Amino acid sequence: MNKILVLLLLIFACTTTYSQKQITVVCFGNSTTAFRKGVNKVYSVRLHEKLDSAGVLNQVINSGVGSSHTGSIKDNDFAKVVHAMDRFDTAVLRHHADWVTINFGLNDAYQDNGPGTSARIPLKQYKKNIKYFVRKVRRQGSRVILLTPNPQTSAYEEFRRQNVKAYAEAINKIAKCKNTYLIDTWKLFYDWGQDKPDNIDSLFLDKLHPNDAGHELVAQAIFEIIHKARQ
Repeated sequence: MNKILVLLLLIFACTTTYSQKQITVVCFGNSTTAFRKGVNKVYSVRLHEKLDSAGVLNQVINSGVGSSHTGSIKDNDFAKVVHAMDRFDTAVLRHHADWVTINFGLNDAYQDNGPGTSARIPLKQYKKNIKYFVRKVRRQGSRVILLTPNPQTSAYEEFRRQNVKAYAEAINKIAKCKNTYLIDTWKLFYDWGQDKPDNIDSLFLDKLHPNDAGHELVAQAIFEIIHKARQ
């Protein structure tokens, strides 16, 4: 009788595993999201593996494009790439994802002509763009996780670091106002580096882009949000 019960439990477990609904996650962002030479596993890959290990059927789509900002190329064409607003429909909405992570700001905040000059995407427009993405994604029934831009290393000028910090603070406020999930990458990196001799610099591949250790921090933070929401 016990053998029959064990067999039935095994059949039930297998059936449950194969019949569970696959979740889709879209990671929308710039070069800190995109696949990158020198990084073995960006956070989208790490997230997929973590969900797999937790027994969650999943598809994680990397919709990161290097040098992209939240606007259209008509807003700022310094980088000749497909920017967020121009690819939003095809890179995000068409997937009808369960979750969408949104990670922009470093390129938006960049001041090509030095301190006191206009950013590529001014802060006011950046906030408007992010709110637009949140609204459209939610309208599809997807959940949103906003990520602040990560900090820059000590090699960057202070005015650039402070400007990016303003964009990170804007994401914090939007997340609170819109009641969305938030990963404060700025704080996450600094919390990690608090007791490290080289502070946060060892989280970077170069002066700006996270290395594998940085991507692991981001992936774990996203995983914890999704995993907790499923419990």
